Amino acid sequence: MLDRFGLTEAQFSVLNYLARRMPEGQSVTTIAAAVEVKQPAVSKNVSKFEGMGWARFEAMQNDARAKHVFLNQAGHAHLQDVQQALLPDYLAMMEGWRDEDIASLTARLFRLVDWLDKNRF
Repeated sequence: MLDRFGLTEAQFSVLNYLARRMPEGQSVTTIAAAVEVKQPAVSKNVSKFEGMGWARFEAMQNDARAKHVFLNQAGHAHLQDVQQALLPDYLAMMEGWRDEDIASLTARLFRLVDWLDKNRF
């Protein structure tokens, strides 16, 4: 389903993770740990994103050899396009839910995602 957007499931996970961390950027090592993909695969993915104009690398101030990956506006826009294309299924699933229930679920899911990101083994 994601191949029509030029993405694998792992790449979609990396894009989502970077979007949640958009302002500060992340190291490849941190991304790999968060999305549970090996570091060489993440490096390949983010290099693809850079080539597609979706992300950029910046050297860290304290170590020029280490770089952080930043999702740019084009990458964020592409991710939003993918999410919107997948949205009809989500909307059908939520049919009949009150706005308050959807807001509550969304808040709890974000809380869960944040906890999972901080507590990966």
